[in-house]
Amino acid sequence: MNTLLQRKVRTGVLAGTSLLTAVAMLSTASPALAETTNTTTAKAASVVERATGTKDLALSTAAPGSAARAVTSAESGSVTVTAPTDSLGYVESAAGDGTKFRLDLPETRKVNGVKAGAGTIVYEDAAESTDLAVQPTADGGARTLVTLKDNTAPDEYRFGLDLPSGTELLEDGQGGYMITRTGSKGAVVVGSIDAPWAKDATGKAVPTSYRIEGGSLVQKVTTTDETAFPVVADPKVSVGWNVYIKFSKAEVKALKSKVAHADTSVAMCGLLVNPVASVGCAVLGGTVIKKIQGVWAYAAAHGRCVELKLTYTGIFSDIKHYKC
Repeated sequence: MNTLLQRKVRTGVLAGTSLLTAVAMLSTASPALAETTNTTTAKAASVVERATGTKDLALSTAAPGSAARAVTSAESGSVTVTAPTDSLGYVESAAGDGTKFRLDLPETRKVNGVKAGAGTIVYEDAAESTDLAVQPTADGGARTLVTLKDNTAPDEYRFGLDLPSGTELLEDGQGGYMITRTGSKGAVVVGSIDAPWAKDATGKAVPTSYRIEGGSLVQKVTTTDETAFPVVADPKVSVGWNVYIKFSKAEVKALKSKVAHADTSVAMCGLLVNPVASVGCAVLGGTVIKKIQGVWAYAAAHGRCVELKLTYTGIFSDIKHYKC
């Protein structure tokens, strides 16, 4: 796959094939949650939310057999994200079409989930010098986070994968994976695992990477003597609504002329859309093409990045430039 076309695929809510969900944000304590949040749990949530921010967190409510549940709905469908009652469980994302994805929390001791802060479900001290947390997000995704409290924490975390029936993982060229299903029209994206990230206590990026091993997603976090703890790291999985394809400043500049002269939907899709997300892209209208060209020209002139938003079936949803 061409490197320029292998963009980071981040998922929001999808029309046909996808998994995670959210809505806006309520904090009703579930029976699985503690009645009150103690100081250390509140602090653990605060550490995580300082790294992730809270603007994109989804509303989660009480639900039987879970620590919390969030449902996000759109015209294209709905996605439900469920955080497990305890740290021995799994995070489940279920799309309205029945597609389901499960991600086991790393091997841990049993700790009940407690909802704290702006809606983060915390599993405090679930592993050696490590807190776990789950955050349903408003784009239909779910962040599953590890907080390394000090330098005695493990440097690898293993998340068991239970993929939707008939799907497989393909590398997205940015360090993450696309969840794809092959059908009569070829491979289509039904979800994604974002490229990994990790931040130390000062907000500085910490090197981190994924590998697939024995049916598990393994995240390695590389700290040094200079690392300021705690460190927060995150696999984020999405299924159900949209695919986000990102272009760096250099890529925007490199494609500027081609985008400006791509006056048909076939030409535009060939430039910008990852092949596995391209089903349906050929229906781009003239107005949409002009919008893409206008956003692209501005981004190229002002040194900004571009994000293209598609449904999982490849239908254009939106495009924007942003500071990067």
